[in-house]
Amino acid sequence: MALPRLIFVTGKGGTGKSTVSAALAAALARHGPTTLADIDGRLRAAALVGTIPTGPDSVRVSDSLDALALSARTELEAFIRRIVPISAISRRMLKSRTFGYVTAALPGLEAFLLLERLRIMAGDAALEDRFIVIDAPASGTALELLGVAAGVKGIAPAGTLNRLAGAVESFLTDPDRFGVIVTLAPEPLALREALETASALRDRLGIATVAAIMNRTPQPLFDDADLRALARVGAHARLARRRSREHKFARAALEQLRHAGLETIELPMMFTDTIGAGEVMRLSREIEAELLRR
Repeated sequence: MALPRLIFVTGKGGTGKSTVSAALAAALARHGPTTLADIDGRLRAAALVGTIPTGPDSVRVSDSLDALALSARTELEAFIRRIVPISAISRRMLKSRTFGYVTAALPGLEAFLLLERLRIMAGDAALEDRFIVIDAPASGTALELLGVAAGVKGIAPAGTLNRLAGAVESFLTDPDRFGVIVTLAPEPLALREALETASALRDRLGIATVAAIMNRTPQPLFDDADLRALARVGAHARLARRRSREHKFARAALEQLRHAGLETIELPMMFTDTIGAGEVMRLSREIEAELLRR
């Protein structure tokens, strides 16, 4: 699986998106400098690797891994400060009612500037031989975010914003700089959303590098003879049959993902009440092994 400099991780809520982001960043960090960036506002992935960043400045996790938190509003404020370098005036602009009207009249401006920040980060990462893993919002919100550049070009058919929007679109469609990993669980709704998200990313947004990670994949514990033998023990037999059905669905889901052209990594179901640093490290080894095989 060829990895771009910036890897955007999204998926249906509840499929372990933040856990996968943290594990992927930890796996990549064993081979070189890596940044784990949060843009969904929950800071869950960063917490799983042992830190809580409070702003756009990176926080060191280890010698090869750091973490930071990004937000659309912070990027808008930084943009205003860049174009109005006199701090007293930029502060007044940001607090003014007129500025609020302007941002309301340009829907998606904050999100667009966040994408522009990701574009710049990916360029810097190429120079530094670094990977960036983005713990992004869930699928629906992520698709809206990634589609913002086209909307900005429609609002601003010429000038600086139009030029920046073109640069962002070029970044998103460059397989060496940008790619998406869609997370899912082996469940019908999660599978359908993953396939629909991948299709929208490719066909509507022109994003070439799209892969999947199927989380919580159940391993087979019982064969047909075991299930027949368990038929006498009631509730235990029902649990065994359920586990067998889940495993069969996971196999069928994997085939559908492959048929859709999605390279897929499977992560095992972990029998634990909570996911912490130890579980993330185990999953990171699974991801690392899969990446090295490809």
